[in-house]
Amino acid sequence: MERYPLVKRGYDPIAVDSDIETLENVIKSYKDKDNAIKNAIISAQIAADNMVKNAKMQADEYKEQIVRELENVRREVARERVKVQEFQNVYMELVQKHLTRINEGEVSGIYLRLDEIDRLIDNLIRTDTALNRKFDSAPLVDTEHNQDTDSLF
Repeated sequence: MERYPLVKRGYDPIAVDSDIETLENVIKSYKDKDNAIKNAIISAQIAADNMVKNAKMQADEYKEQIVRELENVRREVARERVKVQEFQNVYMELVQKHLTRINEGEVSGIYLRLDEIDRLIDNLIRTDTALNRKFDSAPLVDTEHNQDTDSLF
């Protein structure tokens, strides 16, 4: 700080006033810088708050959109479930309509008939075999009763 010249009754008022004015300008400059910094901080805070607010709004919009899409998928799944149930019902009706229920008595009756057919086939085969043997062992000409045939040859 500058030393003030001594005058009668104190320091030179012009020099003091000049320094006071300089100091006031420096203080004002610092206050302006301080205000600029405060305003920058406030602007940055407002911008950050707006970014957060916009991000939350966008996230909420995305969430609502996803929920709508999931609800659409849920409705589609419900429609497909109904289709599957309808198909199952129609299928079961067709199966019931064309399914013949066979009880044990009917099954055993079928087996008895099949056994009977098998025995008939065996009898036919045996009869045919016996006939073939009978014909194979029988002479074509009765040589004992017909002696005239020898004279022919």
